[in-house]
Amino acid sequence: MDLSVIIVSYNVRYFLEQCLLSVRRASENLECEVFVVDNNSADGSCSMVSREFPEMILINNNENRGFSAANNQALKIASGRYILLLNPDTIVDENTFKSCINFMDSHPDAGATGVRMINGKGKLLPESKRALPTPRTAFFKMSGLSYLFPRSRFFNRYYLGHLDSLETTKADIISGAFMFLRSESVRNTGLLDEEFFMYGEDVDYSYRLQKAGYNNYYFPEVKIIHYKGESTRKENLNTVVNFYKAMLIFVRKHFSNGSMKRFIHFIQAAIFLTAGISLMRKSFRRTLLPLKLLKSRIAEHPLAPSRRTVIVSDQQGFSRILDLLSSTGARNIISGRVSITEDDHSEEVLGNLPKLKEVLRVNRIREVIFTTRDINTSQIINAMHQISDYKITIRIASADEKYLLGSSYISPDDPVKPNIESNFGKRD
Repeated sequence: MDLSVIIVSYNVRYFLEQCLLSVRRASENLECEVFVVDNNSADGSCSMVSREFPEMILINNNENRGFSAANNQALKIASGRYILLLNPDTIVDENTFKSCINFMDSHPDAGATGVRMINGKGKLLPESKRALPTPRTAFFKMSGLSYLFPRSRFFNRYYLGHLDSLETTKADIISGAFMFLRSESVRNTGLLDEEFFMYGEDVDYSYRLQKAGYNNYYFPEVKIIHYKGESTRKENLNTVVNFYKAMLIFVRKHFSNGSMKRFIHFIQAAIFLTAGISLMRKSFRRTLLPLKLLKSRIAEHPLAPSRRTVIVSDQQGFSRILDLLSSTGARNIISGRVSITEDDHSEEVLGNLPKLKEVLRVNRIREVIFTTRDINTSQIINAMHQISDYKITIRIASADEKYLLGSSYISPDDPVKPNIESNFGKRD
């Protein structure tokens, strides 16, 4: 068996479906087993997996066991030479698995490999490569100094900001959103620490791999999409507190000698401070609620401005997406279509895929919709990366074109879905 893929899921059905479709394509011509460990979802995820992906192994928990415990259920029975821990809110391209296997084969010292992750707007996620969160490194991160000096070796060591994001390099910490493991290193290191319910388990495991004698690598030649709830996850009090609690567990576990005890007190203070700030923000937002309601009503008014949109597809895909948007009640202004091939000169075509960036600029586009029937995942990821400096919304249509997926998703059954929130173990 070449590869075992393990996906832990909790109430993210639409993201999971897109993820599994991409995993199915990336698994072609490989001996691959895929485990979906569901933490008691109530959104039909398990039925969808059983119906649409019968070849995959579904483990249906009757409670939310957390990220570490759920992964361990599959790790105990995985039989691949390599093991991939993968978030359900990711999309991999067709060559991801083969490229990572080749990289690991040529780097026998590698215990784990991470890849270049981009968010739903095509921007690099800094957690693609990280350093060990020593007290000083973590302090600069929590104090915000790492954001003020993003390329500093001293202030932003947490995200290794001084290293070129396009170069392969050793990295202390590999994100649990995509952690490509050598099964031998798992046997020698052991399972994930189940004391970490959400957050921190990837930091802990990456460090344990190093202590077991392996190196961890950042391999940017492979790019994947990792959707994240950009707004809601930052404002959620429980999310913030759980992040700091996980860091506290890690520090107590690995840095508990005398000089580090002060750092433990600092983290505890940070938890209370962050909680207080979050509560103040909530109170402030309540005072602005009437204004938000007014703004919402203005946005829903028939004369309110709509979002200028282009659809990247062939002619039939263009028609299908128009029908989907119409069925959801969305009020997009469809400026036209970006064609897949150069010989497509239909009336609605504004340009072909290599000219996407120019099409956006000239037509003042604010949203791009990609169809997956007509364009492969690798092309979509590369296109997203090329337009990442534009402030636009990017959505990807499901294979059956019943919904649109982005940092939020749209379907006829539920026109506007909130930013994703999964409590099984979000990545920092």
